[in-house]
Amino acid sequence: MIIAIDGPSGTGKSTIAKKIAKELGFVFFDTGSTYRSLAWWLQKEGVDPADEAGIAKRLPDFQYESVQEENGDKRYLVQGEDVTEAIRSPGISALASQIATQAAIRQAMTEIQRNFGKKGNAVFEGRDMGTVVFPNAELKIFLTAKPEVRARRRYDELLLKFPEIADSLRFDQILQEIEARDHNDTTREISPLKQAPDAILVDTSDLTIDQVTRKILQLAAKKQKYSLMHLPYKICYSIARAFLKLFFRLKIYGIEHFQPGAGILAANHTSYYDPPVLSTSCPEEVFFLAKASLFRVPLLGKLIRLLNARPVSGSSTDAATFKEIISLLQSGKKVILFPEGTRSSDGELQPLERGLSFIAHKAGCLIFPVYIEGTFAAWSIKRKFPKLHGRISVVFGSPIDWRAIEGLEKRELEKELTKRTAKSLSDLKEWLKSGAQGLPP
Repeated sequence: MIIAIDGPSGTGKSTIAKKIAKELGFVFFDTGSTYRSLAWWLQKEGVDPADEAGIAKRLPDFQYESVQEENGDKRYLVQGEDVTEAIRSPGISALASQIATQAAIRQAMTEIQRNFGKKGNAVFEGRDMGTVVFPNAELKIFLTAKPEVRARRRYDELLLKFPEIADSLRFDQILQEIEARDHNDTTREISPLKQAPDAILVDTSDLTIDQVTRKILQLAAKKQKYSLMHLPYKICYSIARAFLKLFFRLKIYGIEHFQPGAGILAANHTSYYDPPVLSTSCPEEVFFLAKASLFRVPLLGKLIRLLNARPVSGSSTDAATFKEIISLLQSGKKVILFPEGTRSSDGELQPLERGLSFIAHKAGCLIFPVYIEGTFAAWSIKRKFPKLHGRISVVFGSPIDWRAIEGLEKRELEKELTKRTAKSLSDLKEWLKSGAQGLPP
């Protein structure tokens, strides 16, 4: 899925796009960085920005890289040199706007951006994402804000990043620069800044970053295309969900984080109720492995079989079990895993086993952390029979993408994935206990 976010300078595009990408587990791409990086390189090389023919000849020599760090931040490299901070100066921004009107440059930058878009789910922000670069993007957003508001944001940003220029910084000058840039961007002949006909307009003047982020996440959730459920699954799913809603007041949070396609639903495990509760909380079919003995339990065995349970006779670390899970994931399925290995005896989170991260890396899929609350009280390991009433909550967290740390050595990568998943489950638990305000982390 491609989410294209366009709009003029100062509307919060970069900040919002980063948050959207983090919440969805997508890759973030700041397309303005390509133009700023090129502007920085041309300036360093002493190339006249008005010499279009000369620039066109030099473009094949331009080497640009976008590298994502472990914390999700981006670093930008030109010819191997880190220019992340250098390209944010006012002078480079102005030069980038100037050269962006040249046909050869826009063609070269568009090719770079589209190549990144082929790598998978991503959020792209810029000025012509929805109109030129990704005209078929599944979701297009056009952010706007009053010029005075955008100038104030830019003024505050520059003060924070470059305190040494505070004495020479003037709000009225920044306002004039923004208005001039708006004019240049909207009137240029090539790829002018404009709202795509199918883009959704969002005015950020009086909205916080979190409010805008939540709005776009809700729009993205509506755009997700989930595969249709098979009839037996759908019938069982509907009955089970109605039962849980009626008798356990099932509450689902963070469904905005859920995405179609392959992925591991990594949840805490305290009860026999957990698999059907999680299965019926998802908007598409999911699969899970269950001990063969559970299929002999009256009613429960029939229920989990209809909910795509696959029986396993060995332990969760058997090679055959790993092979079955990876096969499901590689065929595009969602698989529920309980990385603690066994049900908790006291309802508290337990240490995670290594198998989860091994499978995610091997299958090349996302991990969706999920915290389940209330099933322990309903049917703990100490209870022979379940309760038929209570309160159950399911909280979906931000997806964890192994590609964000793919530069690590295999064993270190798997340790980091396990660590991040454990922290996410703990954070989701704390979020729920603290009042469930806003979007789950």
